[in-house]
Amino acid sequence: MKSAYITGTNQIEIRQNEQPVPLPGELLVKIAYCGICTLEQRLYTGQRSIYLPIIAGHEASGTIVAIGSAVASNHAVGDHVTLDLVNRCHICPECLSGNSNLCESRFNKGQQVLGGFSEYMTVRAEQAHLLPKELPLEHAALTEPLACAIRSLKKVGLKLGDSLLICGSGTMGLLHMKVAMAMGAKVIMCDIDKGRLQDAQKMGCAAILDASDTEYIVEKLQSLTRGRGVDCCIITSTSEAAAKVAFQALAPAARINLFTSYDDKPAFPIDMNSVHRQEYQITGSEGRSEIDFNQAVRVLSNRTVEVGDLISKIFPLDAIEEAMTAAMDRKTYRVLVKVD
Repeated sequence: MKSAYITGTNQIEIRQNEQPVPLPGELLVKIAYCGICTLEQRLYTGQRSIYLPIIAGHEASGTIVAIGSAVASNHAVGDHVTLDLVNRCHICPECLSGNSNLCESRFNKGQQVLGGFSEYMTVRAEQAHLLPKELPLEHAALTEPLACAIRSLKKVGLKLGDSLLICGSGTMGLLHMKVAMAMGAKVIMCDIDKGRLQDAQKMGCAAILDASDTEYIVEKLQSLTRGRGVDCCIITSTSEAAAKVAFQALAPAARINLFTSYDDKPAFPIDMNSVHRQEYQITGSEGRSEIDFNQAVRVLSNRTVEVGDLISKIFPLDAIEEAMTAAMDRKTYRVLVKVD
């Protein structure tokens, strides 16, 4: 079978491997599609390292082709599945407290990490979430990022009727927007990219703001919220300016989540006394739990959230290098690799 390995900085190559055989508690899945996330981009450019060489890819969907002898679930050969490729030990304090996305063992040496850029892979039965056959497998490849957005909105306790400011209208910003609209929130999107803002508006966003004029944004946000400020804010942009604007736009007792990860260590854009006096609730979110993932499967299966308009390009596995380049282009949203 073919697998795409990241072998060094800006180096990726297709290799032939033996098709894996599932252990008694595992499933063998033929991968159909796998998305290219920021993690894969950073591994490719060398901004982040796990180990090399590595078969990257963690936003995968496919079809079950074999089942281990000890699998006790209702999985069957031919089922369509989306894969939750996080390793969870289920016994550490984080797992047992409901924060399995922070499992202390998830990156332990010797585990299978990522692996979606491969024609076949074995997974534990709990990692393969069943899908209705009518859901396109290319849409199912966005389950993982959708789950991350769902967890992020839980962290700010988004409620029906809340106003939500999203700073950054890339793929993750738009996924947050779609989920928040489905939850009954008034969504305001800000970005410096006018094309992306127009896309957000076409997808139903209540208001869009050009982030290139900071003073205008703050004034407009006051107008849109009757002078109160927003109830919630999600920061999906790595721009430090985005965070500065966000903290100027909050209502008293507002909740804000730092969803994005930063390449450096920027200074916090607000003084501690303001947090105290305004009772701001500030949090971060990293990845998703299995509960978030299951909810993402359900909203996709129910067609509560549509994601097809966020798939910009699809490349065959043999064109993985071209796919990586396209994924890092700001003109694209999610780029998928068609593996099978």
